Amino acid sequence: MINVLVQKTNNKYKKMTITGHAQSGKYGEDLICAGVTAIVGGALNGLDELFKDGVNLAVLDNRVEIVIDDLSNQEIQLVCEFIFLQLKTIEVQYPKNITLKEVT
Repeated sequence: MINVLVQKTNNKYKKMTITGHAQSGKYGEDLICAGVTAIVGGALNGLDELFKDGVNLAVLDNRVEIVIDDLSNQEIQLVCEFIFLQLKTIEVQYPKNITLKEVT
C-alpha cells in the first residue's frame, strides 16, 4: 500500500510524506506505482528547480518527503495542492492500493 501523509499548519501545506508500494502488479508493470511516481517525481523536479529556498526535499528508499519551509509562498502551496488532488484521484479509483491521510 502507498501511504500519503499530508501535514498542514493554518490550512497551509507543511509536509508531505509518501511511502510504500501499491503492490498492484509485477515489478515494472505496476500502473498505480507508475502514476504516483510520475506525479510525485514531476512535482519534485519542479519544486527543486523553481523553489530551492522554499522547500526541503528528500528521496529515500520507498520514501519521499517534501517539507515546505516557506508557508507563505502561494506557488509552492499550489504545487502541493496539485500533488494532493492528483493522488486523491488515484485513491478514489484504487483505495486498496493507496491511502491519503491529512493531519493538522
